[in-house]
Amino acid sequence: MIRRIALPLMVCLVALLCLQVGQAQKTAATATPDFEVQGIGFTLCQCTAYACPCRSNGHPTHGSCDAADFAYIERGHYGDVKLDGFKAVVIGDLIDANPDPAGAAMYFDQKTTPAQREAFTKMLTYMFQFAPMKIGATKAVALDFQESADKTTYTLNIPGILEAKGVMKRDKSGKPVNTVPGMDQWGNKIHYVDNVVFKYNDKELGKSWDLSGRQANVKFFHTTRKMYEGKELLIQNGDMSGTWTAKQKEMIQKSGMKVE
Repeated sequence: MIRRIALPLMVCLVALLCLQVGQAQKTAATATPDFEVQGIGFTLCQCTAYACPCRSNGHPTHGSCDAADFAYIERGHYGDVKLDGFKAVVIGDLIDANPDPAGAAMYFDQKTTPAQREAFTKMLTYMFQFAPMKIGATKAVALDFQESADKTTYTLNIPGILEAKGVMKRDKSGKPVNTVPGMDQWGNKIHYVDNVVFKYNDKELGKSWDLSGRQANVKFFHTTRKMYEGKELLIQNGDMSGTWTAKQKEMIQKSGMKVE
């Protein structure tokens, strides 16, 4: 009699456990609201110019990666929060073979609202859930970003803290010359640019460098939560092995780009 009762009880417990796990997964999947953003990304780092290994499934050239990762959202939203005109840049050791020392500061354009800052931070957290970013200090600053009329020159400035300038080479038709597949939170394609200036000096944080002439790239993005849910990004299918994974190669070839 005891065995007959125990078996149905065990079946009920297993069923209950499966239901709880399923509910937990569903809750996690719906915890992040829908988002869709379009804009321009501008990244500069200490890696070799026109050859950033982090973008092709490898570790930084120097082990660590002092970098600035800027985003200008021309239009978009995160849940009910509109992000039109939003600007922010993350600066610090963004990628490191040894994750312990990695860390960065977030600089928001002073015109952004607290709600927008919170929404953007949550969106980045969702994007980097496989390797959470370590954000320390956050500041609201006068952040100026400019794209020249001919779409070749990109400048980013925070008075007294950051000076950055990149120049993009385009062919006669206006198409960017140095376009390659890249692991990036905004998309799968980057355009290498000449790093004319990349100077950073935040006295309050005790951080300073001049990495002018190193790696820089620009990307024009249209990114959605649906893309992440479908694992459509190269960054979601990498393993930092130093070479493209089989899945990444397949994705690159389907996009019409060359596997380099």
